[in-house]
Amino acid sequence: MLSYSIPQFDSFDIHATLFTDVENMKALLAQVAVLPFAMIDASTILSLEQLFCAVYKALIESKYNRLRTKNLNSECILSLSPTSNIAEAFRRFGIKEDTKNIVCLMVVEKSEQNVLEGVFKEQIEGREEELSDENLKATVSWDAIKKVSENNL
Repeated sequence: MLSYSIPQFDSFDIHATLFTDVENMKALLAQVAVLPFAMIDASTILSLEQLFCAVYKALIESKYNRLRTKNLNSECILSLSPTSNIAEAFRRFGIKEDTKNIVCLMVVEKSEQNVLEGVFKEQIEGREEELSDENLKATVSWDAIKKVSENNL
């Protein structure tokens, strides 16, 4: 699991990991609204920079009380999208029944770190991989990337 902190938002920690060959996608879809983390289709993420830019944008929205979703984790998914349509962002970047590789992302205040240990592994039935640019590039779908960008030109 990658743990990270953004200097401008040092009261928050970002925890993320990559799971490949996920087998319990139907169960995850049924619980997506109650899980304490965001699940992003890894085929739409090109790099860590893209992921952390979305987190940074979501933290800025939170700081100025402009969240458009229920929490920071879902705001990160919206921040990945080139549009401001929440449903469209979740359709493009969220998990689907046929998703096999996912990025689990959790943004938490440092004071709320009591539930962190094993939270991803308890829910996801898949192989945990190091979250790195190389591993993300191995899971990317260029067709999915083209679809997102073509619809917004």
